[in-house]
Amino acid sequence: MARRGKKMEHSEKLACMDSVKAGRTDAQIAQATGWSQWTIRKWRRSYQKQGEAGLAPGMGRPKRGSLSTFSDDLRTEFEKMRKAHPGWGPITLIEEMTQLPAFFGQALPSRARVAAFLKAKDLVRPYQRHGGVPQPAPVPLLQPHDQWEMDAQGRQKVNGLGWVSVVNIMDVVSRLKVASYPHLWRSGPTMKDYQLALRCAFLQYGLPKQISLDHDSAFFDNTCTSPCGGLIKLDRKMA
Repeated sequence: MARRGKKMEHSEKLACMDSVKAGRTDAQIAQATGWSQWTIRKWRRSYQKQGEAGLAPGMGRPKRGSLSTFSDDLRTEFEKMRKAHPGWGPITLIEEMTQLPAFFGQALPSRARVAAFLKAKDLVRPYQRHGGVPQPAPVPLLQPHDQWEMDAQGRQKVNGLGWVSVVNIMDVVSRLKVASYPHLWRSGPTMKDYQLALRCAFLQYGLPKQISLDHDSAFFDNTCTSPCGGLIKLDRKMA
């Protein structure tokens, strides 16, 4: 009875090859084992070419390596280009390849296949996680004028004036309130309001070594994804 839809075990293949060595034909072995004559012939030919290794199951397409369907010249050029420019990724390598006269009009591999080729050739760089902007070590605050802290209070209702927001400037070490500037509320203190409060404080107490600010949008771009965006805005407006 034919064994359709089944796979021949390795031990059965060896037994069939013993029968071949004994001089039996494919038809005789097929009749005795129940396997098709085509199956017996396939494994007999594989055994004659490769020995017992030829009896191992061969599932799927044979592995030929990355970019195996492309020319040797193209694979060599990709490898040489990557070694000369380690920072070029698959997309850049493909774009540069299109500029070479030797490959004009040729179909080039996809980004994924080039990436697999680079990995197989051990030409990929280890991933480096990007960190934020390094922060300087904090300077100890030991005496007055080392640092002033400027902040605006939330709006408060004042009889006869309406809504008012007060900009306060405090010396961090002495806790002296250097300045207190009231701002009639419209849409919050602006950069000009902060500058006026600072000028009043400078005229009375001189200049501090540094000033700490919150992330108010008047002098810090709190919508920018770049860690440097807010600093650029602050420098430009405080100049």
